[in-house]
Amino acid sequence: MKTRYFPILALCLTASCDKAKNIAEQATSTVKESINKATGEGGGKVDPELRKLVDQTDEGVVFRKDLPFPARIDVNASTSSQMSIRLLQASAIERNSRMLSGVMDSKDKFERSGDHVRFTQGKISLTDPTALDSEDKPKVIDDNPLKTLMEIDAPREFRRREGMWRADEAGGFAAAAVAREIGPVFEVLLQEHGLAPRPQWFAKRRVKTADEIVLTGPALAMLVSGGATGTLKLKLESTGEVAGHPCGVFSVSGDYSRRKFPSFSGGFTDEDVTIQSGKVWLSMIHPLVLKWDIDTIQSFKTGDKGGQLIQGQGTSKITITREWRERGL
Repeated sequence: MKTRYFPILALCLTASCDKAKNIAEQATSTVKESINKATGEGGGKVDPELRKLVDQTDEGVVFRKDLPFPARIDVNASTSSQMSIRLLQASAIERNSRMLSGVMDSKDKFERSGDHVRFTQGKISLTDPTALDSEDKPKVIDDNPLKTLMEIDAPREFRRREGMWRADEAGGFAAAAVAREIGPVFEVLLQEHGLAPRPQWFAKRRVKTADEIVLTGPALAMLVSGGATGTLKLKLESTGEVAGHPCGVFSVSGDYSRRKFPSFSGGFTDEDVTIQSGKVWLSMIHPLVLKWDIDTIQSFKTGDKGGQLIQGQGTSKITITREWRERGL
C-alpha cells in the first residue's frame, strides 16, 4: 500500500471561552458518529462517557486535539522490560562490565492539579524468568545497578511559581537538587508521562485503518519527547482501549535518538533506539500516548552529575501502560 504522509500540526494549548463552548457542542454532535462499542485490542470496554467524545465514522477516526485538556489528572504507569544488556559501570573509584538479563518491572503514580505535580515511585524489581524461587515464582535478582539510579526514598512534589517548576520545600535537599536540574525541561516530563498534551499531533482529518504515517523532525514529538531525531513509521491497525480510554492501535517501527532526557528521579539519559516491531496506543480524544509494546535494540548512557555512570547496549522487549484518569470522573 502506498504510504500517505499526513501533516502534523502543533497543538494550541489555550482556548477562549467561546471556543470551549463550541467544543462542547461539537462533542455532543459527534456522539451519533462515535463507536457503539470498542473493537480491536485492549481486552476491556471503552468507558461510556469517553466513548461519547470519539469522532469515528466509516471514513475513519479523527484523533482529537480540540477538547480542553484537564487540569486534574491521575496516571498510574506500569513498565515491564525483558532485557539482555551488556552494562559498563563507572564511578570515581571503580569500573566494571557485566551482563544484565531478566525482567525489570516498575510502577509509578503521577498526579497533577494545575500547578502542582506529585510523583510517587512504586517498587522496582528484577527477576529471572528462567529460575524459580521456593514459591515457584521467578527468582528475584538482588544486584540491579539500574535500580540504584532510578529508586527514590519518598514521593516528590513540584509546584510552578513565577513560570518555573520548583521542588516543594518539604521534599528536602535531594528533591530541591533534582528540581534545579529538571526545572528547565519539566514540561517535557509532563508530556512524556501524560500530564500535559503532546506538542505535536494529528491534523484534523480522518485516519483510516491501514493508513501509514511517517514521523520525522519535529513531528517525532508526537511519540517521543525531548528533541528526538530519527524516523518512526506508524500504521493504524485497529481501535482499542487502555483502562477504558479509547485509542487507535498502531504498528510502529523505526529509529530515534535523544540526548540528556530527564527523569523525575533525577539524572539524564542519552539513548539510541531501534524499534524492530511493536505497537503503540494513541488516545482518540487527547494528544496522549497511553501504551507501548515494542521490541527494541538500544544503547544508552545514564547517570547523575558527579556520580555513577552506566552505559548499556543490548535488546529489550518493553511494555509501558498508562492508566490515565481525569480526577473527579
